[in-house]
Amino acid sequence: MKKAIYLLVFLVLAACSTREAGESSTSPVEEEDMPSPEGQWVNISMKVTINADVDSVVDIPPGKWEEILQIKPILTTLKDDSTFISEYRNLGDSLFMTSTGVWWLDKDSLYMEEHGVLNAYHLKIRNDTASFTGYIDWDQDGEADDLYYGEQVRPGL
Repeated sequence: MKKAIYLLVFLVLAACSTREAGESSTSPVEEEDMPSPEGQWVNISMKVTINADVDSVVDIPPGKWEEILQIKPILTTLKDDSTFISEYRNLGDSLFMTSTGVWWLDKDSLYMEEHGVLNAYHLKIRNDTASFTGYIDWDQDGEADDLYYGEQVRPGL
């Protein structure tokens, strides 16, 4: 069970805002309109629909991260040199894992690459909350067919 939780947590790269997954933007986002995602972000919720089928859903609602996953919310830092680092801490606040990679923004899409795996997310930033929606290979079946929606907030605000 512990390995499964670590695998689950490892696969979480990003997440964030108050929009529901699948909701479309009313107008295209111009690159200059998108606030910079650089800086620190902390997960507050996520929902993954495996194989984009409602039969298997991982749902971590706001306020339930520690209770369900038994870890602190992941702290991800998007650095201005286009690299990122995500820190995973247990409930005792001890660091047990990090993940690193590169990121870039293209209009309203955030791309994050780690160990040759590229994930693309529709990014929406409103105030200090961000939402990420995209198809990823959550179940590691070789297909990016798992719908991911996550929310993150800038810490301390």
